[in-house]
Amino acid sequence: MHLPQRAALALAALCMPLAAQAQDTAPATRVSTQIFVNASQLDRDGVTREDEGLAVDLKRTFINVDHRFNERWSMQVTTDLQWLRNSQASDLWLRHAYLQRSFGKGSWLRLGNAPLPWIQQESAREGFRYVDAGLIARTRMGSTADYGVHGQYSRGDLVYAASVVTGGGYQKPRLGRRADVEARVGWMPAKGVELAAGGYRGTRAQDAGNRPREHTAQRWNAMASWVGERGRVGAQYFHAQDWNRITRPGSDDQRGWSAWASYRFTPAYALFARHEQTRMSLDIDPRTRERYDQLGVEWKPNGHLRLAMVGKRVEQRTTSRTLESHEAGLWAQLAF
Repeated sequence: MHLPQRAALALAALCMPLAAQAQDTAPATRVSTQIFVNASQLDRDGVTREDEGLAVDLKRTFINVDHRFNERWSMQVTTDLQWLRNSQASDLWLRHAYLQRSFGKGSWLRLGNAPLPWIQQESAREGFRYVDAGLIARTRMGSTADYGVHGQYSRGDLVYAASVVTGGGYQKPRLGRRADVEARVGWMPAKGVELAAGGYRGTRAQDAGNRPREHTAQRWNAMASWVGERGRVGAQYFHAQDWNRITRPGSDDQRGWSAWASYRFTPAYALFARHEQTRMSLDIDPRTRERYDQLGVEWKPNGHLRLAMVGKRVEQRTTSRTLESHEAGLWAQLAF
């Protein structure tokens, strides 16, 4: 376990007696599990390679431990296990480890390794995270969680969220020379409708040690979505600057957008689709671009299992060539 992870757990342990002193309801502990797994056929450029073909991926195994000290104080620890078809060994991470102080419905302060504002809401609005991560997470234009201070304030139709973090993320925690900041504002003018804007600024801890800082990474986001009893529809856009060139000379911009929709015909069956286009080098290599398409049918027999038959297509274009991959199979989420 890395030093920042041990520090977060130690800090939470030190805060536990303080929370217990303010106890006015009985403590409660809840343990839950989520498993994302798929069996699919992957084919790139019309040729099935040795490391592709039909295989099983354990995309995620989350074990969550939520402990409530009282109405105001709580704590969460989440482990994350992953094993992919091209991996020799599994990866195990400490995804969350934070202490939370609640200030009423929708308002709280978290200390430790906690979710960042944008990707968490991105996944919640799109609704099919077990099939694939959303635009920002899939393109690695942001981290799902990081070590630092996280806060959210809800008032009426508006929700404000911000995180001051290390920038290194939860998978490989490290400290840069300064803190990074991510913020998000969401407005819900009507039932199920949300309009959101946000951004990120920092060095992503890439200027650690003696590495020189050439640029500061920045990202701006916008999203509009609607979630109803049976349907979902939404779109989002991002524009970033120098995301991968913090310690490298030469400035470069990135941008992309995503649109999705789903409809639940019955409580058990739903149809969903998603389309994305990204350009990850607008200045240095402007011909580089990617197109992502997803189409699937979901079967949800109960509250524990979600099973989807999905087809995906990814087209990547560079100056010299065009690569195309196709993947089809079954994706599942088990929750206990």
